[in-house]
Amino acid sequence: ASVERDPHALAIVDDDVRLTYTDWYQRISAVADAFDDLGLRSGHHLLTVLPNRWQAATLHWACQFTGVILTPVNWRVTAAELDFVVENSEAKVIVYDATAATSVARSPNAQNCARIALDTPKSSEITWTALVERTVPDAAPRATADAWSIMLYTSGTTAQPKGVPRRHSAERAAALAHVAQNLYTNGERTLGVMPLYHTMGVRSLLAMSLIGGTFVCLPRFNVEKALALIAAE
Repeated sequence: ASVERDPHALAIVDDDVRLTYTDWYQRISAVADAFDDLGLRSGHHLLTVLPNRWQAATLHWACQFTGVILTPVNWRVTAAELDFVVENSEAKVIVYDATAATSVARSPNAQNCARIALDTPKSSEITWTALVERTVPDAAPRATADAWSIMLYTSGTTAQPKGVPRRHSAERAAALAHVAQNLYTNGERTLGVMPLYHTMGVRSLLAMSLIGGTFVCLPRFNVEKALALIAAE
């Protein structure tokens, strides 16, 4: 729907990556198609350990199309914490970058999953390029409104973290509420600094789609970088 309404609007910015809704849809479709090759099916969990990069946002949307349950965790996760979440969620695939490379390498359970490394992948791992650089038909939605969209894990303050599943219908309703609460109009832009493993980060991402807006990635908070992006974007 976002592509049909605002095909040429700027959808996402991440340093030198600047994609319109049409351009982004092509890449999302490619990743969704790659899920089939990875054996990911509706109801399976894809675990991501990523800061706010355009790849993380792309994976979010690819999961929404395919019915794969996005399961994002804090990129500061320890190997022991990651080991627990991988087993608890029964994750099939893990996507990570250099920020979490040590934890992934030290997690025994992570070694039992297919692994996609955005930075310097090992020979046994899948590259991001293999996912996103393929020519495929436009992705068609396979998920239903009552299917699980995402599973966010609690922080584990009082016990082990607990996975909290959210349905597609709930995610859309929450995004609409976010638009209303902030009095957003068409074409707004937001600084994507709230992490995409947190409910408010997801809210920011989905809200921009509803209004043909732009999600500007800020992988981790830095005052100078934040001010520069606000001024530039």
